[in-house]
Amino acid sequence: MFRKFSSMVLFFLAVAALFAIFVHAEKGRADSRAASQPQTTDTKVVAYYFHVTARCTTCRTIESYSREVIERRFGADIAGNRLQYKLVNVQLPENRHFVKDYQLFTKSLVLVRFEKGREAEHKVLNETWELVGDKSAMQGYVEREVRDYLKRLS
Repeated sequence: MFRKFSSMVLFFLAVAALFAIFVHAEKGRADSRAASQPQTTDTKVVAYYFHVTARCTTCRTIESYSREVIERRFGADIAGNRLQYKLVNVQLPENRHFVKDYQLFTKSLVLVRFEKGREAEHKVLNETWELVGDKSAMQGYVEREVRDYLKRLS
């Protein structure tokens, strides 16, 4: 009974925290958005890992697996500035707009393709949560999605 109650309390707290993020997401959106996007005429893909301050083991694993596959399999793209990997804490005021921008409901890996410095498209890689228990499968999924986005660069 206590475990069930504890789980319900943790769920409620998580929902409340996400609600608070949504409520305050608009504040500072324009300035923050401009500051967080590439300021050049670059054409590139950015892999953002959006997280909150308090991070669980699963969140850290998703970050680790995604960073590892991107850095190991796309080194030439990173060196050529065609691909970047960025960690973003959405609880910081300047980053809260991302929750609304990408309709995030949990910690997420998001690919964003920029053409001439402007966002052209994005994709939230929600399957990372389903695949995190299988490192090879998760990394294969991330690699396929990154390759697909890199192919779209003009």
